[in-house]
This record gives sequence, structure tokens and C-alpha cells, in this order.
Amino acid sequence: MRWHSIPRGDWRGNAMTGRARRETGCAEKQLLIECARTHAEGPAAERIRQLAAAPLDWDLVLSEATENSIGPLLELNLRRIAPDAAPASVSERLKAACRANVVRCLFLTAELHKILALFRAQGIAAIPYKGPVLAEQAYGDLTLRDFDDLDIILPQHDVLKAHQVMLGLGYQARFPEILSQQSQAALVPGEYNYRDEKRRAIVELHTERTLRHFPVAPDIDQMAQRLVAIVVAGQEVRTFSAEDLLPVLCVHGAKDFWERISWIADIAELVERQKDLNWDAAFRTAEGLRAERMLHLGLALASELLDAALPEEIRKRVRGDGEACTIAREVGERIRRGGAEGMSTAARFRFRRRMVRGAVDGWRYAARLAVIPAEEDWDLVRLPEALAPLYIALRPLRLLRKYGWLRRQREGAS
Repeated sequence: MRWHSIPRGDWRGNAMTGRARRETGCAEKQLLIECARTHAEGPAAERIRQLAAAPLDWDLVLSEATENSIGPLLELNLRRIAPDAAPASVSERLKAACRANVVRCLFLTAELHKILALFRAQGIAAIPYKGPVLAEQAYGDLTLRDFDDLDIILPQHDVLKAHQVMLGLGYQARFPEILSQQSQAALVPGEYNYRDEKRRAIVELHTERTLRHFPVAPDIDQMAQRLVAIVVAGQEVRTFSAEDLLPVLCVHGAKDFWERISWIADIAELVERQKDLNWDAAFRTAEGLRAERMLHLGLALASELLDAALPEEIRKRVRGDGEACTIAREVGERIRRGGAEGMSTAARFRFRRRMVRGAVDGWRYAARLAVIPAEEDWDLVRLPEALAPLYIALRPLRLLRKYGWLRRQREGAS
């Protein structure tokens, strides 16, 4: 569930849902794709003018802007390129939502600095990424990236210390029962999720053990030797270098089937802004993670959908991975239709399998993710600690129920 630290303006209105949205959303989704950039010039600007001038379901535009986390970029480009295209009521809702986004961004950034200071005081080596850090690193503007939580990576052995810090700040753990010395070996979540309900704030703590969607576990200690300083709201933080961050973002996009346009925009903006990016180093990081296909896919999406300017040798390298280019076309078509929520269990497994080169390695990767228990499995049934290994058997059944049944219901309704 997505929710925000500060109530945002009303993006949604009375937008259509379900099948009707997917069938009628082509022009609206294309407008969002064209607007998902900080600098729309030349042909891109002309496409925005033409799309915005056409008859559009503006409620759907605002709703999908929320779903794809690109409201600020939509407002920016409509204001610059097609200021009179949207009805006045829509423009006002968009402006109000962006004002709320500015407040939310500033609040979460202040919260990040507070948490990092307390972690430092406890000797916890923490690396913030995504959120406000990525907004500055890739967009150059804290308020142009729509984020609703904070992500911090720290060593697994520091989780219990970090847990105490988070409790002291008023946060509550989503799964407090796993935060004990005894249960840590049996149950490791996809992230250690903390929420402050009163202030509507979410913090996700990641470790080398929670980053399970990497084909090879990342060497966080090695990456920590290549950290760079980024100024975020006037204070310096140290985060991943662009060369390490690029593959990490591509793994994250692949983890969730690239269902949000904003994740593709992250890649495009990072590549555009980091002009001196060391491509050899970025590919070395990807190769060490066995994530070359994921990097190729992210770059193909950024290039094809958002016109990201890749060096010619990199463009050739991406085109040389025919499977990545095929998947990029499939993802682009799915984004225009309405996202990944309708993917069946089989389609999700096949997508995972294609993310890693080599038939055996691809099957191994997809199978591993299919059986590793996740938070949703714990929500389904709470097993005693001694029976925790049984979650491996329950997970495939839950996935079949969630995605396999969903597909059959939709096919039956069509």
C-alpha cells in the first residue's frame, strides 16, 4: 500500500478503474511518458503539445500520474509547454498536489538527516539511497521526484541497534516479532519496514540479506568504498556512486516488473545528469551482480521511452542483447496498457527467468524468488518459529492464488 507522510493534493478525481482504464488510457499514458523528464525539448515538447491538445480524460491523467509517481514532472512540463491545455480545475488540482509534494519532500528529507545522525551516533554505517538522495543525484531538484518513503542500507548485524533507534523516534516495526536474536536467522523480510502512523512516515531499512532480488548478493562493503558525497537540502550525505547506483536501480525496476514510469525516469535522468559516468565501472558492477540483462533492459527502456542519450558504444551494447530489447518492447506496451497488476504467476516467473542470462541461471534465479518467503506470506498465516521453513511451501500457493486466479477471473470477464 502506498501512502504519504503529508496528505497530497487530489490527483485522482473520479478516474475510471480496471479494464476500462487500460483500454482507454493510451493517449493519457503516452502524455505521461512524454512528460516524465526534466527537460522536454524539440520533438518531445511538440509531442506533449499535441497530446495535451487532444481530447483527454484528465481524471485518468491525474490518477495515472499518482500511480506512476510522476505528478511533479507532469506539472512542470504542462506549465512550461502546454500551460492552457488542461481545464482550470485540473491545473489547480495539479498545482495543489505539487505544493503538498514540496512539503512532503522537505519533511522526509529532514527526517532522513535526523535518522542518519542518530545512526552515526550508534556506530551504524548507513547508506541512504533513492528518495531525496536520488532526487538530488539524478534530477538536481529535491521536489521533482515523487517519493513517499526513505530507504537506507545498513549491515545485517546492526539491525537490532537500528531497531532501537527507530523505536526511539516513534516508529513501529511492521513485523516486530522477527526482530529478536533468535528469529533473525529464520525470517528475514524484503525490508525492515517502520511506520510512524501519526506523522504518516515510512522508513525501509535494507541489509545485504534483504536485497534478495539481486542475482548475486551485493557486496555492500565494497560499494561503501566507492561512496560519493551528495548535498541534500544543505547537508552532505554519502551514497552510492552513479556507477554502482545505475545497476542497483535497474535491479529494483526489474524486481517490480518496471510497473512505474518513474523508475524508468530515474534511469534516464541519472544518465543525463551524470555526464562523466564511468560506463566500464557500471558494467563491471552489473557483471559482478549477474545483472547485465537488467542493466541492458533499464537502459533500453530509458532510451526508447524517454530518449535518454546513451553513448553510441553503450547503445550498441544494449542493442546486442536482443532479449533485453524484446523485453523492453513488452514492458513499454504493458505500461501503455496499465501496468503489471494483471500479470499471471506464469508471466511473472517467465519475466524473472529472462532477467538473468543463461538458461540454467535464469531458471535458478526465478525459482529462488518463487520460494523465498516474503512479508505477504507472513500476513497470510503466522507460523511458530520452529515451523518457519514451511513458508517456502506456502509461498508458491499464495502466488498462484493471487496472480493465477486473478488472470482466470479477468479472462472469464472478457
